[in-house]
Amino acid sequence: MLIPIGHEHQQVTRLPWVTITLVAANVAVFLLTLPLVNQHAEEVRLRAREVVQFAREHPYLRLPKQFVRVIPARRPPPNLAPEVIGEEQVRLDSLMSQFQASASASVYRTYGYIPAEPRLLSMFTSMFMHGGWFHLIGNMLFLWLAGGSLEDRWGRVFFPVLYVVSGIAATLTHAAMHPQSTMPLVGASGAIAGLMGAFLVRQATTRIRFFYWIYFFRGTFHAPAYVALPLWLLQQFAMAQSGQAGGVAVWAHIGGFGLGAVVATLILVTGLEAKVLAPAIQKKTTWTASDRLAAALGKLDGGDAEGAIKDLEALLKAKPDNIDARTSLIDAYTRTGDQAAAGRESARLVGAYLKARDMTGAVAAAREHKQTYRDVPLALRDQLTLATDCEKRQEYAEAAEGYREAIASWPDDPLAPKALLAYSRLLLQVFKEPGEALGMLEQARTHPRATPEFQQASAAMIAAAKDALQPARERPEAAPQISSAPVVAEAPPPPPPPEAPVPEAVPVEVPASPSHRPLLPVPMRAVGLDARGLQLHDRRGGTGLLPWKQVAGISVASIGNSDDTAQNADLLILDLVMATNSTPTGPGVRCVRLSIKDLAIPQLQGEPSPVRAFQRFVATILKVTAAAPHPSRDACLGLHGFPSFPDLATYEADLMATLPTPGKDRPAQSG
Repeated sequence: MLIPIGHEHQQVTRLPWVTITLVAANVAVFLLTLPLVNQHAEEVRLRAREVVQFAREHPYLRLPKQFVRVIPARRPPPNLAPEVIGEEQVRLDSLMSQFQASASASVYRTYGYIPAEPRLLSMFTSMFMHGGWFHLIGNMLFLWLAGGSLEDRWGRVFFPVLYVVSGIAATLTHAAMHPQSTMPLVGASGAIAGLMGAFLVRQATTRIRFFYWIYFFRGTFHAPAYVALPLWLLQQFAMAQSGQAGGVAVWAHIGGFGLGAVVATLILVTGLEAKVLAPAIQKKTTWTASDRLAAALGKLDGGDAEGAIKDLEALLKAKPDNIDARTSLIDAYTRTGDQAAAGRESARLVGAYLKARDMTGAVAAAREHKQTYRDVPLALRDQLTLATDCEKRQEYAEAAEGYREAIASWPDDPLAPKALLAYSRLLLQVFKEPGEALGMLEQARTHPRATPEFQQASAAMIAAAKDALQPARERPEAAPQISSAPVVAEAPPPPPPPEAPVPEAVPVEVPASPSHRPLLPVPMRAVGLDARGLQLHDRRGGTGLLPWKQVAGISVASIGNSDDTAQNADLLILDLVMATNSTPTGPGVRCVRLSIKDLAIPQLQGEPSPVRAFQRFVATILKVTAAAPHPSRDACLGLHGFPSFPDLATYEADLMATLPTPGKDRPAQSG
């Protein structure tokens, strides 16, 4: 078995409505006539059974030719009167006449083309008749494969003319080769063969994909049209010459194919396609909305916002991804005071940018939408696309925020499990928060829209999150040399996010220091850095930017280990002391506290060990800021081991004792 299933040029510039209509018409006619065909076949069988039964009961009667082989003739009984035999013969002849009348009243003989009884109307109706399901399906497959491409190239006027003319040529060729035939010709294969001949000339190099099934072997392969179609034509000639066509009107195929090839050759030679057909199609398909958009904008400028809305909606119905029209519609709705409609169109504008693969425009539109229409969520698919793009650009805080908004806005959407998994992966792999990731993963696993694949992925990530929650084994780390490669991003992204919030912290009780000032550390997680500052993520889910100019001091310590720091690397902490003018007024000293486990910065992921990543991070801060190191630069970098303290209270007391008093010897600030 060998079946064509497609070709490489099936993509069209517009829907092939003529081809679709032809397919629909053939299918509709077949479905409408199928009950009539079945009913007629049953009636013919009954009539034939009556003839056979009567003839078997009276074998001495004169039988029709088609029944002689079935019922052998016998002599009449000697005592049977000739008058009775005559009456019985009349009865048999009557039954035979009824049988012949019933057989000749078939749908095929009514609408099919009979060469011995030619009728003009049947020349057209026969093209839509088919002898069975396989006959119909095979013809429609070939019609779809060849018709769509030719209709797209030759237009909706010339293409159906070619189809009908090819069908007529096929019918006349069959009639010329079988002029005395009383067998009705039905089927669209002659017209479709004409399309195949035209396809051979117009798209000779197009590769056709075939499906084959030979015993236990099956698969697909490609063959160019200039090889496959001539071989098919040769097969038709071979069947015609051998007389083994099996009821197939092969001469109709040959005639239709030849007509289509000749027409396509004439089009090619005369340049009809380039001069007439292609320009006419281009005029209809290359539609621009500039005139309609200009008219709508004119109404908008003239104060007719309602009229502009009608024009823009009509334009967008035809071109839903027209960005200019969508932007103008937002403006029109805003002028009428319909903020709900404006927000809806603003969300669709983001989707239009994404469909156009304009990520820069989509990000800008999404940012403006969020600021103006916060209560109108973007489509979940669009939110996921934007968040994924943030991940690619290593803007993990923005990606996390996007996933959170998507989950909150569309909790019951079929894509919600995907958003939950993506956010969980970010929490687990980037932010190193397996506890929070577990909750999200459980939601993804039990979500009613979760597919078995999502459930399986959730289960695997849940296991990874549980492993991450287990205490890490202590292992010695040698203090490596600091990498000289800068960690600062090459170029800052556009508009800076809001500065990192500094929540109220509980003062830590420390031994009295000369300054009598409490230290107010704020635990944070570092998730990114660039030329502007440090991207932070607090314990409540807030994100923001700590500008470098606000970092006045830096202190590093190892807590709970007074011997070999490398043996307890997990206890390393880093305090970024805030400049006095960047914190609320008060007696305390505020600082951002980061542990070695709180470094989720992408640029540090390639370091061979957490300690080396920590050292590189500290070196970067010292390089890009004017922060004063405590107690010294070498100590902060751990060149000879990090300063060790038995507990936090001792460390904080030491830090506060050596920090300069406000207003006296304050560390210099950059910027």
